[in-house]
Amino acid sequence: MQSDMGNKESGAWNMGTLAKRRRNPQTGESRDILTGADWNEGATSKNRSGVSSISESIGGDDITDWARFKVNVPVQVNLVTDNAIAAIVNSSYRVVVDSSDGYSSNLTTTLEPGVYFIQFSTESSIGSLFTSKFTLTEV
Repeated sequence: MQSDMGNKESGAWNMGTLAKRRRNPQTGESRDILTGADWNEGATSKNRSGVSSISESIGGDDITDWARFKVNVPVQVNLVTDNAIAAIVNSSYRVVVDSSDGYSSNLTTTLEPGVYFIQFSTESSIGSLFTSKFTLTEV
């Protein structure tokens, strides 16, 4: 298991598919499934709530952390982060939304189906713990 988030996009933690469409085998009706996962210093657990949380060290030699995720249906995303600069980046590495160098942020945007990254960074040479809550809502 990877104990530290990837320090660049090519080594990003894979959060998996966080929003997908699933068909009910009995009725044939499809519905959006919002999954979630929790990361705590490298330990991962699924929670199936639509909310994901991250608690991870950053700073010193580890000034950037990345996580990769996929959505198969349009979703509204809310990313609340404390003690790190945060951004959501698309698969073309263009910033979708960011904290404008603020270390405390509450970012909301709508994402179309695709692969995205969350980037956390710091300018500090002293290691510290950051926390982030990542919520998906059906559009």
